[in-house]
Amino acid sequence: MENIYENKSWYAINPIEAKAKGKSTDIFIYDEIGVHGITAKSFLQDLKGLEGKDITLHINSTGGDVFEGQAIYTALKNYTGKVTAKIEGLAASMATVIALAADTIEMTSNSLFMIHSPMSNVFGNKSQMRRQVNALEKVESTMLNVYSKRTGLDEEKISFMLEAETWLSADEAKEMGFVDSVSGKMEIVAKYDMSGFENKTAEDILTTFGNEEIKTESKMNEETMKNWFTEIKNLIVGKAEETAQAEPAAQTEAVATEEAVNVDDLKARLDALTEERDSLSQKLSVQKEKSNESKEELKTQFETMAQRISKLEATPSVTLAENEPKVSTDKIVTKDEWAELGKNLFK
Repeated sequence: MENIYENKSWYAINPIEAKAKGKSTDIFIYDEIGVHGITAKSFLQDLKGLEGKDITLHINSTGGDVFEGQAIYTALKNYTGKVTAKIEGLAASMATVIALAADTIEMTSNSLFMIHSPMSNVFGNKSQMRRQVNALEKVESTMLNVYSKRTGLDEEKISFMLEAETWLSADEAKEMGFVDSVSGKMEIVAKYDMSGFENKTAEDILTTFGNEEIKTESKMNEETMKNWFTEIKNLIVGKAEETAQAEPAAQTEAVATEEAVNVDDLKARLDALTEERDSLSQKLSVQKEKSNESKEELKTQFETMAQRISKLEATPSVTLAENEPKVSTDKIVTKDEWAELGKNLFK
C-alpha cells in the first residue's frame, strides 16, 4: 500500500508501522472529515486493504460530513479486526460517532469530547426548508441511537445534550460512558476553525464542563440542576458572570426576583380562574332551575292528559249531529172524517 500522508489530508494510514508490527495498523484522523475532496470511499478501500489487522484509530478532529462519517462508522463496526480508538486532543461532532465504532476507546486527560445536533446550510423555498429539517431530524435520530447504545443513557437526555452543544472533559466522557479509559496528557498541535460551533472560545467551552461533580442523573440534585440551567442560560444570552464569587449573589437575586414576579402572576391567574369558576357555577345553577321548571310543566301536562284519557275510557257516549234527522217509531193513523161523523150521528 502506498504512503498516503501526502495526498490524503484528513486521514492517514501508516503502512510502515503496520509492516513492522505485522499485526496492527495506525490510522490517523487528524482533520475535518470529508471536506478536502477525499471521500469515505477511499477510506473504506484502504481499510479493506488491511485484511483484518488490528487497528489503532487516532482521532483529533472537529468532525465533518455526516454521511461520510456514518459510512466510516459502519465500516469500522463491521471490521473483522480489533479496533482501538485513541482521542488525542479533540473528538467533536461526527468524530465522536466514528470513535464509538471502536471496541475500546481511550482518551487523553487533556482532550475534549463534544456532541451537538447536526447542522446544514440550505437555500430555497419553504418546502425545501421543511425537507431539510426532516432530513436533519432523521440524521439526529441515527446519532442518538449510536450514543444511547454505547453509554446506556436515555435518548431524551442525550437529545438535550445535543441541543445544548455539550463539551465534556475526559473524566466526564468516561463517567458518562462515552469512553472506556483516560490516559496521560498529550501535546496538542492542531488548530481548527471553531466558528461553526455555538461555544466558539475556550472560555465558553470551559463554562460547560470542568466541575468536580459530573452532571449525571445519579448526582442531579436540585441545587446542581439549578446551577446547570443557570450556566446554560448565561451561555445562550452571552451574559456569563465574570467571577465565580459573584455568581451566588447574582443567582440569589435573580431567583428572588423571578419568585416575586411568579407569585404575583400566579395570584392574578388564580383570581381570574376563581371569577370564571364562580360565573360558570352561577350559569349552571340558572340552567338547572330552568330545566327543573320545564320538567315540572311537562309532568303536569302529562298528568292532565292521562286523567282525560281515563275519563274517556270509563264513560263511552254517542254524539248526534245537530242537524241529523230523528227517526220516530210511532204509527201515524189517518183519520176518516166521514166515518167519525156517521158514528156521532148514530149514537
